Amino acid sequence: MPMLEIVVARKEPLTTDQKRAFAREAVEIFHRVLGTPPGRLRLAFYELRPEESLDLLTAESSEDSVLRRDSATERAFRGS
Repeated sequence: MPMLEIVVARKEPLTTDQKRAFAREAVEIFHRVLGTPPGRLRLAFYELRPEESLDLLTAESSEDSVLRRDSATERAFRGS
């Protein structure tokens, strides 16, 4: 029995309608490609907060660049 695990890391959780639409497509694809009978695919959604994923690193690097830019701007105004 195949199992498909979906890990989602985003600010807004998936809606029930989005999960249902994904599940319908997954069942169709598994049936068409692997011959999995309907009702045999196991599907699990795992939702992570952005800070539990690479988004945390991306956000930090974005903040770091803002801090560097602000420091550079501040030095320019002070004439340093």
